[in-house]
Amino acid sequence: MVAGSINLHLIIVMASIIILVCFVYRYKDNKSVLKKIASSLGARRDLMGRYVINKNGIKYWYSYSFESKNSPPVLTVSVPCKSHGEFILAPEVNFDKMAKKLGFSSELQTGDNDFDDKYYISSDTVDFACIYFQSKQKRDILENIFRTTGFSRIRHNGKSLKIFWPGIDESQLGESLVKETIANLVKLSQNLPDYFPNQESLGIPLLRIKTIVFYSLPSLAFIATVVTAFWVEGYPPLDSPSFIMQSLMFSVPLTIVYIILVGLVIRGRASAHKDFMWIALISVFVFPIFINSMLILVNGLADKNEPVAHTAIVLKQRSVSLKGGTTYYFDVRSWRAGHDIERFRVSKKVYRDIRAGKTEATIITKPGALGFEWLVAKRFNN
Repeated sequence: MVAGSINLHLIIVMASIIILVCFVYRYKDNKSVLKKIASSLGARRDLMGRYVINKNGIKYWYSYSFESKNSPPVLTVSVPCKSHGEFILAPEVNFDKMAKKLGFSSELQTGDNDFDDKYYISSDTVDFACIYFQSKQKRDILENIFRTTGFSRIRHNGKSLKIFWPGIDESQLGESLVKETIANLVKLSQNLPDYFPNQESLGIPLLRIKTIVFYSLPSLAFIATVVTAFWVEGYPPLDSPSFIMQSLMFSVPLTIVYIILVGLVIRGRASAHKDFMWIALISVFVFPIFINSMLILVNGLADKNEPVAHTAIVLKQRSVSLKGGTTYYFDVRSWRAGHDIERFRVSKKVYRDIRAGKTEATIITKPGALGFEWLVAKRFNN
């Protein structure tokens, strides 16, 4: 049995070493490929990990992010492209088609039916994008890129033109791919439409301002929740499940009303359905936590009642071990009508000092401004 166990361990160790060597070799080989491409193109790597090519004072760059557990490898190529417009072009998916059929989102149309059926244009500078995509030359260049390579999204933000190839295999990286992509992007960045002063305010597209506001509200609520998290810990209600259920009576209707309002206000934009989905997800996550935290603060901060001390013998001790660590609790007989026991969390040191059936606990509470009794302090007498 011992010999068999040793052989098994040896096999596992050897297999692990082989896998590690293969991984290191593959990583090293890929790094050498990137270095060869950079050397051929005269590119230098900057602090952000991008390979920058400087031609006549104009900087182009490309980057390659390696595959991780939750994301594929991505090749990004970028060229300067300054304008007062913006857009995103990607293949049209079922989500886009459904949003258009429902009348929730309105996509810019080029008049080229084949192009319009294949791709979805999102832009909040509609006049700019409309004129830009009227160019058959630009549409042909884009179609050729998408048809002959794995690039699947191109984005212009008023400063640069970036194109993305998610899932690119290492064997597909090469000098010619980067050079041809940059050359095509340079053509796409030329002869841009003129400035449309009625589409922006302080550099922000007018169509996007409402969406930014609706993103900001749940974001600010999240920040407020994080900032007050430590403060909230000072007013823990004794009956947390009941308190959470009561807070949901406020937060759920508020979240539903907010999501409906978002849909009514931002509908009609090309990317309205995508923004609506993200705002709704953020709101469903943030608002219930935010409302619960604020109600805990009100219940404790606004409580002007005198504290009350309750003395009871520790009935039981228990510890719960999870992946994040071990939590320690103790039980005492409840002084509240309709409750048998009260359970409190303590530190590991206190847990070791107390003894079930012997230690006397003094629990100090207040009734709460909203009627939810909360813990002020706890002391022990051994």
